[in-house]
Amino acid sequence: MNLFHKKNYFLAIFFLFASNILADSLPDYSRENNINEQITSFVFESDIIELSSQLEDKFNLVSHINSSDTSILLLHGRGLHPTEPNVINPLRTHLIDKNYNVYSLQLPVLSKGKTYNDYFKIFSYSDARIQSSIDYITTKKIFIIAHSCGAHMLLSFMKNNSSKNILGIILIGAGAVDKDQFILDDIDLSHYEGSLLNIYGGNDHNSVKSFADRLKSEYPVVESLEVKGADHYYLNEPDILIELVNQWLKSS
Repeated sequence: MNLFHKKNYFLAIFFLFASNILADSLPDYSRENNINEQITSFVFESDIIELSSQLEDKFNLVSHINSSDTSILLLHGRGLHPTEPNVINPLRTHLIDKNYNVYSLQLPVLSKGKTYNDYFKIFSYSDARIQSSIDYITTKKIFIIAHSCGAHMLLSFMKNNSSKNILGIILIGAGAVDKDQFILDDIDLSHYEGSLLNIYGGNDHNSVKSFADRLKSEYPVVESLEVKGADHYYLNEPDILIELVNQWLKSS
C-alpha cells in the first residue's frame, strides 16, 4: 500500500470511528418518534406542546394548566415516556386532580438494551430539555419530580445550570444503575436552596438504597423516606407513593 492510499485508509478509519462515537452520543430519535405516535392518541385531558432547545429542534411536553400558582414538572425513567403507567402517569393524574399545573417532559431515549453508562453520554440533551421546560413554565413556584434515570438527568441539570426557579424536588428511585456500573458524577447540590425529598422502595435496587445512604451522608438536611414493600416501579404500593408526594407538596 503506497503512502497516498495509507493516508486515505487511516483517514477513513478515523472518520468511521468518530462517526460511531457521535452516533452513540445522540438520542435515538426514531424510537422517540415511535413513542410519541403511540402516546399522543391516548392523551385526552392535556395538551402536547412541542418545545425546542439549544441542541434539538423538537420534543414533547405534556401540559395541563389549572390556573394554579404552582407548577409541577415530571421526569420519567429510562427509555420511557411522559405518561408511563407505573409511576409518572398515576402521579400526573392525581396532581391534576389536586389543581396543580402539571407538565410531563419527554426525556431523550436510546435504543432498547442501553445501560446507565450509555445514557450518561446524552445528559447534555436532557439538561437542555429540562431548561427549555422550566423556561416555558410561567409560574414562579416550580416543583420537579423525577423517577429513576430521570433523577440522574435532573441532578445533571442541577450541577450544570441554575436552579433558582425550583422551589422543591422529589427524587423517586434515584441512583439506579446497571450491574457492575457506578454513578459517574458527583452529587452536587451546593447551589440549590430549595427543599428535597428522596423516596425509595424497601425492595428497590441495591444501587438505589446505596444512593439514599450516600445522599443522607453528604446532605443531612435532605429528607429521605423508605416505602416498605415497594419495588423500583411501585407496582404494589402506588397509593402510598402518591400520598407521600401529596403530603410533602402540601407542607412545602
